[in-house]
Amino acid sequence: MLTAPTRRGVARFALAAAILLTAGAGPAFAQRVYQFRDDAPAAPPIMPQTLPPALPIASQGPIALPPIPPVPPSPMAPAIPALPPYPAGKAPAFPLPPSADCTPGVPVPQFEKVPLKDYWKSGLRFESEDKDFSLFVGGRFQFDTVGYATTRDIRSNIPGTNALEDGVSFRRIRLDMGGTIYTNIDFYAQVDFANGLLLTNGTTRTGNNATYPTDMWVTFKDLPLVGNIRVGNQKPLYSFEHLTSSRFLTFLERSLGFDAFAEGQNNGFEPGITAFDNYADKRGTWGVGLFKNTRSPFGWNVGANELEVNGRITYLPVYEDGGQFLVHVGVGAATKDLDDGQARLRARLDARNSPSALSPLVADTGNFNGRNQQILVPEFAMVNGPFSLQAEYYASWVNDADLGTAAAPDPRGTVFFQSAYAEAAYFLTGEHREYNREAGTFGRVVPKQRLSWTRSGFTGRGAWQVAARYSYLNLSGANGNIVHDMTLGLNWFLNPNMKVQWNYFLADRQTNGPVGNGIIQGFATRLAIDF
Repeated sequence: MLTAPTRRGVARFALAAAILLTAGAGPAFAQRVYQFRDDAPAAPPIMPQTLPPALPIASQGPIALPPIPPVPPSPMAPAIPALPPYPAGKAPAFPLPPSADCTPGVPVPQFEKVPLKDYWKSGLRFESEDKDFSLFVGGRFQFDTVGYATTRDIRSNIPGTNALEDGVSFRRIRLDMGGTIYTNIDFYAQVDFANGLLLTNGTTRTGNNATYPTDMWVTFKDLPLVGNIRVGNQKPLYSFEHLTSSRFLTFLERSLGFDAFAEGQNNGFEPGITAFDNYADKRGTWGVGLFKNTRSPFGWNVGANELEVNGRITYLPVYEDGGQFLVHVGVGAATKDLDDGQARLRARLDARNSPSALSPLVADTGNFNGRNQQILVPEFAMVNGPFSLQAEYYASWVNDADLGTAAAPDPRGTVFFQSAYAEAAYFLTGEHREYNREAGTFGRVVPKQRLSWTRSGFTGRGAWQVAARYSYLNLSGANGNIVHDMTLGLNWFLNPNMKVQWNYFLADRQTNGPVGNGIIQGFATRLAIDF
C-alpha cells in the first residue's frame, strides 16, 4: 500500500507530465521531424511554456483527482504545416544530426542511394550513370590433367612432396570482387581456394586446404603529383609475365625463371604499398613499391626489417592500329632483405600434377643463409598482327651467402643465379594479342567468331593459337642444378571467357650429382573459365 505522501507525489508527477507532453512536446517534436527532412522549411523556434500551478492536495485521506480538462493549444506554439511530399523519383537523403563538433558553414554529409546499372562485359558489372560508383563480381577456375614420361632414376630422385606421377588437380579456384567508390577509390579482393595447404606431414601428401588472399588492396587514384597509390596484398613490380594475369597466359605455367625468382614461396603476392602511373600519353608506365618480404602465401610476416623495394618502368616505342602493331620494352628490379636470413630458389615443371605446395621440383637449391638479394629483369614484347613475341632475362644475386650449417659453415660471399625465356605465338584465325596500356601487360583475347551451338549444330569457330617457348634456368651457384626446357602449346579460345589449352614440354635436368639427370617429358591439358 502506498502511503498518503507517496500517493500525493505520484499524483503531482502524473499531472505535471501530462501538462508538459500536451503543451510543450508538440513544438519540440515538430522540430525533430524537420531536422530529418532535407527539403522541408526550417522549424519555428521553441518558446518557453508557463505551467499552471499545482492543484491543492488534501493533507489526509485518499486522493481524489479531479478530471483533467483538455489543455488548449498554446498561443505561442504555431500550427505545424503539412510536410510536402518528395519529388517523384527522388530518394530521401537523411543528413546526420548536427553535433557539437560540426564546423559552422560546412554542409552536413548526405547519405544517398545511388542506382547502379547492371551489364555483362567479360563478367558481371554494375555501374552508376556518372561512373563514380561501380562493382564487379568474378572468379576463375582452371582444371588440369597431367601425364609424365621419364626414367625410373629421375622419378626416384626428383625433389618435392609429391612423386613424379600422372595427376589431375584444380590449378586455380579463385573468387573476387572489386569496384570503385566515390570516383577515385578502387578496391579489389580475391581469394584462392586451391593452393593454400597447411601440411600436416612434410613427407607425405596429407594436408589441410586453406584459403588465402592473392590480390587484396585499395587504390587511391588520380592523386596530385604521384598519380596512384595502392595499399594491400599485391604483386611486386617486376617481370612482364608475372604482372600479366594468369587468365591471359599463353602456356599453362609461366617460365622457370618466374618460379625461381618472382614467385618467392608466397605465390607471387606480398603485403606492401606502391605508387604508379602512366606517362607520355599512355605510351609508358612506371611504378615503385615498398613491401614486407614474406615466404608465406597468407599475406603476413613478422620480423625485424625484412623489407623489399622494387620498381618497374616500361615504354612503347611502337604502337599502331590500336595495338595490332607494337613494341614493348621495360625493366624491373628489386632489392630485399631475406626473410629470417634464408633464401631458397626452386622451380616446378611446366605442368603440375597437384597443388603448388606439393608439386615435384625440377630445380632446387634448398634453404641457405644470406643477408639480402637483388633481382634485375629486363623485358621485351612485340605484336605484329597475329604474331607475338615475348622474352625476359632474370639475374639475381644473394649476398653473404653461406651454404653450410651452424656446425659446418660454408661461406660463399655473393652467389649469382640466372634464367631466361623466349616465346612466340601465332593466331591461326587472325586475332592479335591485346595490350593493356594502363598496366604495361598483355590482356584478354577476344575471338573474332565465338563458338556457339544448339542441338541442331555449331556456329563460329573461336580463336586458335599455336605457341612455342624455350626456357633456361641456372641455380648451380648454390648447389642447385641447370635446366633447359622446351614447351609447345595449342590454345582454343571458345569465347572471351573460356579456353582449352594443350601443352607438351621436354625438360633436360642437369644436377651436380650422379643421379636425377636426364629428360622429363610431359603432356597436359587445361579447361579454363573466368568471369
